[in-house]
Amino acid sequence: MMQIETLRRDVRGLVLAAGEPGWDLALETLLWKGRKPARRPDVIVRAADVEDVRRAVRFAAANGLAVSPRGGGHNWSGAAQQAGMAIDLAGLDAIRLDPAAGVAEVGPGATGRALAAALSPHGLGFPVGHCGAVPMSGYLLGGGLGWNAGVWGVACERVESLDVVTADGALLRVSAERHPDLFWAARGAGPLFFGVVVGFRLRLAPLPRAIRTGVWTWPLSAQEDVAAWMQASMARVPASVEFTAKFCAAPPPLAAVSATVVMAIATVFADAAEAGDAILADIGAAAPGGALDAQVGLATPIPALHDLIDAGFPRGRRMAVDAMWSDAAPVGLFGALARGMARAPTAECFALGLVRSPLAPVPAPGSAAFSMIGSSFGAVYAMWRDPSGDAAARGWVRGVARDAAPHVKGVYVGEADLAAPGRLGLAFSPEALGRLAALRVRHDPAGRFRRVFDDPGCEETAAA
Repeated sequence: MMQIETLRRDVRGLVLAAGEPGWDLALETLLWKGRKPARRPDVIVRAADVEDVRRAVRFAAANGLAVSPRGGGHNWSGAAQQAGMAIDLAGLDAIRLDPAAGVAEVGPGATGRALAAALSPHGLGFPVGHCGAVPMSGYLLGGGLGWNAGVWGVACERVESLDVVTADGALLRVSAERHPDLFWAARGAGPLFFGVVVGFRLRLAPLPRAIRTGVWTWPLSAQEDVAAWMQASMARVPASVEFTAKFCAAPPPLAAVSATVVMAIATVFADAAEAGDAILADIGAAAPGGALDAQVGLATPIPALHDLIDAGFPRGRRMAVDAMWSDAAPVGLFGALARGMARAPTAECFALGLVRSPLAPVPAPGSAAFSMIGSSFGAVYAMWRDPSGDAAARGWVRGVARDAAPHVKGVYVGEADLAAPGRLGLAFSPEALGRLAALRVRHDPAGRFRRVFDDPGCEETAAA
C-alpha cells in the first residue's frame, strides 16, 4: 500500500489522493477542456519547487506509479490525465530575464501571455503560442508553433538548454553538449518525452515595434480563390507575415448574407506601422472580389492577439481537435476544411488553415524530435456543450480528417487526435519515431512516463 503520508511529509506542495476532500475539484481542473479522458490518476501532486518534482517521481518509482506532468492542462490528447500520479507544474512559473544576453530562464508553468508581457518592456520577443493561456511546458515539448514563426522559427529551436527530472528522480541540465539525446527528444517529442522538464533557457529576439493585422471575409464558397490568393501572397511577401484562413459560422453582422464564411487574417510583424500597413495594402490589392467585409491596418500587439485567440477557446467547453501538415497546394487541404465546416455539428466549431512562408526557418533534419512540418497547416476544432453530442462532434473531426487525408503528409503532435488509430505515428518522421522508441527504452526502462491516449467510445492508442 502507498504510504501517501510519507510523500506529504517530503514535499512542500499539496498532495491529494483519490477520494480525499478537494479531490473532485482537483481532478476536474486537471484538464482545461470539458470532455475528459476516461483514465484517472490515483495521486495529484501540486509541486511547489523542483525538489517536489524529484521527490514525487522517486515516490512514484518506489510505488510502481506512472507519472504524468501537467503544465496548464491544455493538452488536447489528455496526456496529463493518466493512471498513476499527475504532477502539476503550474506553480513553477518563474520568469528570469537577462536582457543584455538576450536569454530568459522560464519555468514550465509560465504562460505565453506572461512571458510576452515580461519581454515587451525590454523590446524582446519569443515565438509564444497563439493562445496566451498555454504554458511553456507542453507547448515547447511539442515543438511550439507560435507567433512570428516565419522569422523567429519553431519555438523549440530557441531552447538553449533544459532542466529535466529523469525517471529515477535525477535532475539534469541538458543541452546540445550535455546529454544530447535528452536535448534532442525534449524538443518535439510532446507527450512521448520520458522525463519532467522543470526549466527552460530560451534564446530571445528583438520584438517588432508595430504588429498590424488585416481581416477579409467572404462566403465559404469563395474558399478556393482565397486559398490561391493566400498562397500567391505568401510567395512574395516578407517572412514576417502570418496568413491564416478561418472557416467558421458568420459573425452576426454578416450572418444574414452567408451562414458560414472564410476569413483571411494577415498579421505583419513590422518595425513601423506604415511599413506593416503597406504590406497589408499590397496583399489586399490582389484579394478576390466579392468580400463581405474588410478591416485593414488594425494595431494588434501580442496581448491583443492573445485576447482574440483566447476568446475562441472558452475554458470548460467540450472539445475535440485534429491538426495536419501538407506539402500540396493549400487549396486541397483548405477545401476539406471548408467542406467540413459546411456540416459542422455546432455553430462554435471552426477550422484554421495556415500558409507558411517559404522563407521561414525549419529545424535541420535530425536536429530535434520535432520532425514533421509542411508548407501549409490545417486544424479542425469541434466545440460543444452537451455530453450527448460527444459522438457526433468526435465523428465530425475524424470525418474532416479522412476527407483531408489525400493532401496530408503528417500531423502536429501538439494538437493531433492522438487517440485515433495510427495518428501518433504521423506526428514524426520514421527516423525520429524510431529514435524516440529506442531512447525511451534506455532512459525509462520501467515505463514511468508511459502514456495511453484514450477517448470514450474510441480505440485506445498506447505510446510504447
